[in-house]
Amino acid sequence: MSLADLQSRFIAALRSDEVSLPEAWQGTQAEGFDVYRNAYRSRLVDAMRETFPRTARLVGDEAFGAAAAHHLIQHPPASWTLDAAGTGFELTVAELFPEDPDVAELAWIEWAMQEAFVARDAQSLDGLAFTAATAGFDDADWGDLRLQFVPGIAVGHVRHDWPTLWQLLDDDGDVASARTLPPSSQPQGCVVWRADLRPVFALVDSASLEALELIIGRGSYGEACDRMVGRLGEERALQLAGEMLIRWVTNGWIEAIA
Repeated sequence: MSLADLQSRFIAALRSDEVSLPEAWQGTQAEGFDVYRNAYRSRLVDAMRETFPRTARLVGDEAFGAAAAHHLIQHPPASWTLDAAGTGFELTVAELFPEDPDVAELAWIEWAMQEAFVARDAQSLDGLAFTAATAGFDDADWGDLRLQFVPGIAVGHVRHDWPTLWQLLDDDGDVASARTLPPSSQPQGCVVWRADLRPVFALVDSASLEALELIIGRGSYGEACDRMVGRLGEERALQLAGEMLIRWVTNGWIEAIA
C-alpha cells in the first residue's frame, strides 16, 4: 500500500466505522487508532458546541451531540481550521428538527455571527462621510445609488423574537421558557454584522429586509424604493426608505458608495 493509499484509508476510517483498517494494523495499533478516532470526533463535536452554544442549549446537549455528529458524517470538514466545521449546519438541523424551525433560525444566526467575527476589517462610512459623498446628488443619482456593505454582513428570514430568546438561552437564562416561546405572527428579517470586534444582530421588518437583500445583491436604491412603493404605497415607502438609509449608516453597515 502506497503512502497516499494509507493516508486515504486513515482519513476514511476516521470518518466512518464501516471502513476497515489496513491489515497490518492489528492489536495495539488498532486500539490506538480507536482512541485517536474517538478523540478526533469528540474534538469536532466540541468545536461545534463552541460555535453553536445557544443552539445546543435550545435542543439539549444529547440531541445537539447527535445532530453535530450527523452533520460531520454527512459533511466532513474540508478546511484547515475547525472554525469551518459548522458550515451548513443550519440546513442539517432544518432537516433533523422539521417541527422546530427556531432551531434552524438560531443555528443560522450563530453561524452568521461566526462568519462576521472572522470577516476582514473595514472602515464603514459614518454620517458625515456619507453626507459628503452624496452632497451633490440629484433625484437620478439617488435612484442609481448602489452601496457596498461591510464584509461579513448577512441577512436572513426569521419568525421568532430572537432578542428575547438570545437572553433566555444565555448561560444563566431560562431555557425552558425559550423552548416554548411561540413564533411571531409576521415574518421578519434578521441582520448580522460585526460592530467593532463584536458580532451582533438586529431584527428588521420584512419590507426593510427585502430592500436590504436587493441592494446587497447589487441592486440600486431606486429599485428598492420602487419595490417598497408597490408594497406599502408611496407615502409610507418614502418615509421608510429614508429611515432605513439612516439606520444603515448609523449601524455602520455601509463601507462605500459603489
